[in-house]
Amino acid sequence: MEKAIINHLLCRTPIREVKLESCAVGVVLLVCGENNTMMAEPEKQQEPREPEQKASPANIEDKGQLARFCWLLLRNALKDAEWRTRACAAWGIGVAAERLPEEYAGPALDALSEAAADHDGFVRFWVVEAIGKLGTEENVPLVRAALNDKDDYVRINAAKALAQLGQPEGSKILIETLEMSPSMVTTSARSSNSRREWKLKVFAIECLGEVGSLAAIPHIVRLLRQPHWPVRASSAWALGIIGDRGAVQQVRPLLHDSEKLARISAAESLGRLGEQDAAGLLKASLIDENKTVKYKAAESLAKLGYRTGVELLSDALKDPDTNIQSMAVTALGKLGDTSVLKLLAEKLDAKSWHLRADAAVAVGRLGDPKALPFLKKRLEDPAKNVRVCAAVAILMLIGR
Repeated sequence: MEKAIINHLLCRTPIREVKLESCAVGVVLLVCGENNTMMAEPEKQQEPREPEQKASPANIEDKGQLARFCWLLLRNALKDAEWRTRACAAWGIGVAAERLPEEYAGPALDALSEAAADHDGFVRFWVVEAIGKLGTEENVPLVRAALNDKDDYVRINAAKALAQLGQPEGSKILIETLEMSPSMVTTSARSSNSRREWKLKVFAIECLGEVGSLAAIPHIVRLLRQPHWPVRASSAWALGIIGDRGAVQQVRPLLHDSEKLARISAAESLGRLGEQDAAGLLKASLIDENKTVKYKAAESLAKLGYRTGVELLSDALKDPDTNIQSMAVTALGKLGDTSVLKLLAEKLDAKSWHLRADAAVAVGRLGDPKALPFLKKRLEDPAKNVRVCAAVAILMLIGR
């Protein structure tokens, strides 16, 4: 999943926007929070009020001891008094799920199961997300219980997690969400808020794309004609991820959509479906005056294997806008091109702590053991969530 391009919001307000990692064009979505408020991604909240007491020295050479140090850091973070840190830890375990050292998979699921009862909806959201990636059939009852959560987004995420755990009911619930009338999608008292309503459906669309639901294809195809461009863009993205070439003719009209980011999403989708001419639109967007459009086009090209995209994303690391730098850091990390290791490692020393956190996870995703010395230094970062992200990255490297 890719991150949406939005500002890093600094305080817990009644309505907040989120960066989810799924949509190819940076669609801004809502995510859970108590009383159905919107939340921002855990490690992106705010600078620490004051430096925390530093973690134990991280100059540990033995990889087994280093992995244990990092796991204990994550486990303790899941019980932290600060909700942002608990959410960051749950999110991080989900990010590391596929590469987590085997000996910590069981303890991680135990810790997540305990955290599933957290009073904060945002924490519960990321806990369910992580269990969907790391869990087994034994975790199905816990995830199924989350279908009754008071938060709209936790419930939708629980349906996705069930599908990831091999339960057909998960995809069925997500498809039913697409077909519901707006007032049935959300339990929020603000059900008349159309902006929230379509964002809930966007989230369900992207969940269906993630789980690769073939049964959802006809339902998603119908949404390509919806009036809200993020719905159209996410639908195109999901169809490309699912990978059914039968959707090519339905997606192609979006190449002429009135919204640039919807066109980019359609072009990336068609590229995934084997339509080589789609790259032309992406290349043309590389000179767009809107930096968001320009760099999302570069990201899409890079995903389709074009070196030009990687080069332009590397250039974006020098952009004065830290949000653009953050987008580029995350995108380069997911591409897994180890040639950018040095560039990403430099961002581990950035002034912005949220950029250091992004860089830590990105470096871990590259999977290059040469990154360990850089990441170990961040275990002593003054910002708590940077330490959490560094621990996540190190566990990915050791468990690779």
